[in-house]
Amino acid sequence: MKNEQYKVHPGEPVGMIAAESIGEPGTQMILRIFHFAGLASTMTTTGLPRLIEILDARKEPTTPQMIIRLKESYAKSFEKALELASKITEVRLRDVAKRAVEDFQNKRVLIVLDKQALKAADMTPSQIAGLVEKKFGAKASVTKESNLILKPNVEKPSEIRNFSTRVMHSLLKGIEGAGKAIVSQDKNGEFYITSTGNNIEAIMKLESVDAQSIYTNDIFEVYRVFGVEAARNAILNELVRTLEEQGLTVDKRHLKIVADAMTAQGDVKSIGRHGIVGAKESVFSRAAFEETVKHLVNAAAFGEQDDMMDVAENILLGKLVPVGTGSVKLKVAGDAKQKKQKEKGE
Repeated sequence: MKNEQYKVHPGEPVGMIAAESIGEPGTQMILRIFHFAGLASTMTTTGLPRLIEILDARKEPTTPQMIIRLKESYAKSFEKALELASKITEVRLRDVAKRAVEDFQNKRVLIVLDKQALKAADMTPSQIAGLVEKKFGAKASVTKESNLILKPNVEKPSEIRNFSTRVMHSLLKGIEGAGKAIVSQDKNGEFYITSTGNNIEAIMKLESVDAQSIYTNDIFEVYRVFGVEAARNAILNELVRTLEEQGLTVDKRHLKIVADAMTAQGDVKSIGRHGIVGAKESVFSRAAFEETVKHLVNAAAFGEQDDMMDVAENILLGKLVPVGTGSVKLKVAGDAKQKKQKEKGE
């Protein structure tokens, strides 16, 4: 009986039903931006802002997050998981420095280091000096106060300022783009890592990581690494998770239609004038959404033709909509029989 109920009849307006089924509960979503899932967890965008972010196909999520599952030997040991999190965590010079003081007269930059931050990152001033020398070719020395003095091979004050900015943003340790990694524990007692950034390609290469179970909320990162089918699944998962966090239940079939529509062209498109609607062949369908005059003027200028095959354009012009009984054209059998008899001369 369930299977019979779930069947979609020919001509059923599945798009319209999906839009209503997502839109109606969507109005009940809380407008708060951040959600705290625990003290050790990172903050992630949720609710309506996240829903808009997914459907607008934003290139980067406001709060990227990656869930890194570990192989069995690492998942059972907190020490091993913590060691791996330390390797993944992105440490830049600005994270372990209090400030950079530019000395234009002596053509050098003084980096005042934060001792507590250095200890947390498990690094020494000498290590940082060596990394800066190797990366930028500048002379680096450690002062008595355990600070750094950098002498770049530049003369102009603007070049010294540019060097100072680049050095402060330089990566000292960890994986580029991975952000901060935190060890968490699931219901089964296994440890896993949550990070505030994205770099699936680099993290998958780590031996201790279970590459099959890695997950990110960045849809375009999934598309870039795994392809459009995986991006379609990521859109579906993120929509389901966002709605469930708000205590809303929407049938997955409605959400699948949205995910399919967003990825049907072979890449990830937004729902709007720059995405799915803007790519429609029908002039009236594009004009019915946004920028009506622009679409009609361009269509007239270039002599476009509208075959009136979709729903929106037929509603706009008051014609029979090709949905439900409107999608069926009937022909009376008697008329056809009489026509045949006439042709035979009976």
